[in-house]
Amino acid sequence: MKFWLTNKESLEANEGFQPYVDSEWGELDFIASTRAKFTVKGDYVLWDTKRLEAHLIETITANGGTILYQNRFYGYRYAERGIVAHANNEDVRSALLVDCMGFSSPIVAANHAVKLLGYHHLYGRVLKLKREITPVAADNVILSDHPSFFEVFPKSDGSAHAVLIAPADSIRSTRTLGQDFNFIVEKSHYSDILAPLPGGDILQGIVPVGVVKSTALNRILFFGEAGQLHPAASGTCLTRLLLQHKAVASAIVGSVRSGVLRARDLDAITQPLDHFAAKFHKNMFLELLRLSSNRGDAFVELLDCLDDSSINAFLFGDLTLTHFLRIKKLLRLLRKRNVVWIRPFLRTLFS
Repeated sequence: MKFWLTNKESLEANEGFQPYVDSEWGELDFIASTRAKFTVKGDYVLWDTKRLEAHLIETITANGGTILYQNRFYGYRYAERGIVAHANNEDVRSALLVDCMGFSSPIVAANHAVKLLGYHHLYGRVLKLKREITPVAADNVILSDHPSFFEVFPKSDGSAHAVLIAPADSIRSTRTLGQDFNFIVEKSHYSDILAPLPGGDILQGIVPVGVVKSTALNRILFFGEAGQLHPAASGTCLTRLLLQHKAVASAIVGSVRSGVLRARDLDAITQPLDHFAAKFHKNMFLELLRLSSNRGDAFVELLDCLDDSSINAFLFGDLTLTHFLRIKKLLRLLRKRNVVWIRPFLRTLFS
């Protein structure tokens, strides 16, 4: 499953990428199980995944790169002035290994480079839109003991990515996720909006959520999902990758040419999430694991107490303490005793 949503800054930082954009929007809806709704304004980009991937592959091969398909990486060893990666029956020697495999990476797992907090289980399909709608970032459609969030991202061809996301503390599949998704698109009020699309892709997966403890080893650099806290259901990962990749590539070239490839040197190449933002994302995810879905109104209430720039900063990884220190907003939340916000905020400040 792959479809990518980022902010507009990611597009503006990559001249020539406009042809690989599917849609651009100016707003997103957040909806509670009571149908209470908050619409956030911003500049959002939905990428045409297949065209962007094809462009990146073409660029890599045009610059002398080689792409090995369906090769499973399963080990590595250090060699004189280099590192050798083992993938299927290939031994690939290089000066530096850049690991973009995410939290499923065997290098990440074997070196305990990430502390996993839980998972987001995802199930969905590409469906046909019966009418135009505002993109839905999160809708807590169904009441249950744990919240799940339905999202609908319209595409330029009249279809939409429709996915149900369920936070969980276990990698075991959420048994009712597929059944709940089918109910939402076939029998709930969304049945007036969505329709089956013959040949529509199935969208499913499990996204780990965790805290990166190490961003590099000797001659190994973690990048993308492998190199940062990845709060699922946000545009943080690809947004930061698109904003950083040119600077990271330049720094890698410098490190390889100078032979400075120790973990402590490579650690400075990528820019992690702001410390406050990373902790708040972590604590907000842990809060989701505690709640029943009837607390969804509190999330919408929280959004209504924040300005658009703060919400977009949360979605795309630029959140700072100053976003929460706007007195009128702060007092409003405190008066409402919105613990959905207060607990993660206090844990972020004092843990």
